[in-house]
Amino acid sequence: MQIIFEDYYLLAINKPGGLSSESGKERHPSAEQEALMYFTQQLQKNSSSKRLKETPYLRAVHRLDRASSGVLVFAKTKLALSALMLQFEQRSVEKVYQAVVEKRPAEPAGHLVHWLLKDETGRKALISEKQLRDSQHCLLDYITLPSEGKTILLELHPQTGRFHQIRAQLAHIGCPIVGDVLYGGKPWREHQIKLHAQRLRFKHPKTGEEMTLEAPLPEGF
Repeated sequence: MQIIFEDYYLLAINKPGGLSSESGKERHPSAEQEALMYFTQQLQKNSSSKRLKETPYLRAVHRLDRASSGVLVFAKTKLALSALMLQFEQRSVEKVYQAVVEKRPAEPAGHLVHWLLKDETGRKALISEKQLRDSQHCLLDYITLPSEGKTILLELHPQTGRFHQIRAQLAHIGCPIVGDVLYGGKPWREHQIKLHAQRLRFKHPKTGEEMTLEAPLPEGF
C-alpha cells in the first residue's frame, strides 16, 4: 500500500485498481481493510493511548470505483470525517482524473452535461440527454492530453460526483475507458480499468490549510 500523506487526522493512499474503497458485504478485499491494518500496527508501535489501540478509528471520506485507482483519503477522527465530507457535499473539493479511452473525442476539450440514472440492477449507470424522473444532473470537463503512439489520454474534471459518472458519460459520447467492459471498453486487467484519480485538492479539516495530494499513475497505465 502506497501512502501519499499521513498526519494525526488523515491518511491518504494511492489505491490500486481492484480494491474496493470501503469494507462491505462483498468478499473481495478493500483498501479500507488494508489501511486499517496498517494504522492499527502503527498505533501498537507508537501510541501510548490504550483507547486508540483497542478501538482505532479510520473511515473512508469518499469513494473510488473498485476498478479505478488513485488518491483515496481516510479520516482518523470523527471530526475530520465530518469536516471533509462537508467539503465533498459542497463541491469545494477539486478532483482531477486521467483516463485512457478507446476512441478520441470529437472535440479536443469539452464540457459534458447529462442526466444519470441507475439501471434495474443498481450496478450500471444510464445516461440521458434530458432530465428524467429521479435522474441526477452530472457535469464533466475533459481535455485531451499529448500521448505516445495510439494511446488516447484524457484529463478529467468532474464537477459532480455521481455513481459511475465518468465511465458512463465517456461511454455515452463513444469514448469508453480501456478495460471498462461494463460500458463497452476492451478488457485490460481483471477488475481494473484505465481510470486514475490523479489529484485531490481540499482544505485540511483541522488547520484549514489548502492541501494538494497526487498519486502517480499505475505501472503499465
